[in-house]
Formats: sequence, C-alpha cells, structure tokens
Amino acid sequence: MCRHVENVGLLERDLYEHSPSLAPSTQLIERVTIHLATNADSLGTWFLVALSAFAKSSNYLLDVVIDDEGHTADWLERGRVIAAVTGSERLVPGCRRTALGSLRYRATASPEFVERYFSGGISGEAFRTAPALTFNQKDKLQDRWIAQTLGEEFICPTHFLPSTHAFVDASVAGIGWGMNPECLVRPHLQKGTLVELIPDKPLDIPLFWQINRLAADRFATLTDIVIAVAKQHLDD
Repeated sequence: MCRHVENVGLLERDLYEHSPSLAPSTQLIERVTIHLATNADSLGTWFLVALSAFAKSSNYLLDVVIDDEGHTADWLERGRVIAAVTGSERLVPGCRRTALGSLRYRATASPEFVERYFSGGISGEAFRTAPALTFNQKDKLQDRWIAQTLGEEFICPTHFLPSTHAFVDASVAGIGWGMNPECLVRPHLQKGTLVELIPDKPLDIPLFWQINRLAADRFATLTDIVIAVAKQHLDD
C-alpha cells in the first residue's frame, strides 16, 4: 500500500511537470520525497557522494533511513522505501538488483590497545578480554571477521557505538578494536595511529542496489549515479 501511494504521487508529479495546465492553479506543484535505505558505513564513505550528485540534478527531496546492510532489504520489501543499498544477495520481489562491489573493512586498533590486550598474540583468550566496538545489536562484522580469520567464534566484550566516524575515533583513542572501512582508516594506518590486528586480513562485504521495478525507469538516473560512484569507491 505504501509503495502504491508513493508511485501514484510520483506519477502525478510527472503529469504536472509535463502538462502544467493540469496542475491546480492556486498552488505550486508539490516536491516529492523519495525514500531510500542504506547502511551507515556506506553513507559515511561513498553513498552520500551519490546522493549529492542526484540531489543537484533533480528536484526530488530525499528521506534516507539507516539500518544494518543485512536488514535494509526489509525496508524495501515492506514498501517503506523505493530503493536500498543492501548486503543481501536475495532479490526482493518486485525489484531490480545490481551488484555494486564490496566495502572493505580492516580490523584495527591503536598500538597501545594492541600492546595491552594482544601482547601475547592474537588468540581466543585475548579476544575474550579485549573490548570490541559494535555499531548496534545487528552488527555482526566483528564476529564475521573472527570466524573468517581464526575459524572460530568467541563472545567478546563490546562497546556499542552507533556512528561510523566515531568508530574510527574510538579506535584511535584506544577504547576498543573494531572493523573500520579501509578508506577511512587508511591515513591512520599510514601514520601509525592505528594498526591491523592481523595484517592483510580484510573483510569484504558485497553490496547491492535494489530498486522497486515500478520506479526503476523513472529513477534510472539515480541508479546510474549510484553505480558510477560505487565503482569509484568500492572494491571489485
């Protein structure tokens, strides 16, 4: 129902733009808000670049909701948004899906934090005492990296910190270790204010653009911009 109402509004706006004489003479054509979903790390690294380019080239207003990359597709499936950046390969019914590339993460911490908690090496025992940084209850990146790298699962103590850039700042400040987007921590790794827990062991999270099929043609420009920006910022 939400998806249908939004599509009707978009069609009405297109009609008024192409046939102004049909628009109510006593009021301006209302600007339409389009609803999108993305994960916080995409918004904090590359997706805002795409949104900026689209906003400058159109008259639409944007309403962006933030959720874990594994759950943004739920917003699309419920009809709450017309398009989403998602980590789910599952095609949402009634949508078109395009692979964007992978957002690469590095397990990083300050040198002092590593010396304090991992002086004896990277081990399950160390992870059981070293505080991790976690975005929210849905964030499983730290667990996925441990399982991928060590082949085991551990329950780690954690600080919850729902901010992409605060994640990096907290890592530099020595509050905990966390999975940070490579593009954000690269300068700190080069300066030595952050180090990788295990060098050259990244975690790549594939991302996809899914858009409601009924709106896909109308917002082809948005899709083209998202794909182009993702190609510049994400790994293949």
